[in-house]
Amino acid sequence: MTKPYRATRCAIYRDGAVLRLVGDIDVGNSAGVGRRVAAEVGAGVVTLDLTEVHYFGSAGVRVVLTGHRARSAGATLEVRCAPGVYRVMRISGLLGTSGLVVSQGGTGR
Repeated sequence: MTKPYRATRCAIYRDGAVLRLVGDIDVGNSAGVGRRVAAEVGAGVVTLDLTEVHYFGSAGVRVVLTGHRARSAGATLEVRCAPGVYRVMRISGLLGTSGLVVSQGGTGR
């Protein structure tokens, strides 16, 4: 039996009100990534840049929803997605979520 795929790295960079995630988000790192996203959104981040995220499934959706819950009342969180990330967000039904603006941009894998 083969071991399940586990992300080894998701680098996180903040540039003003933009938080850029680079790499993979999976069950192995989503708790830590989610805590960091929530803290940064609580501290003023209004855009999550996921255009360089390569692996993104249900654990990645949970990270985005954690950031969404951390935003200030009435604020909007913009999420810029790589094509594969956008597809997961669309399939998950998050494109019409109040307070969440999801757009596709970037090359991804």
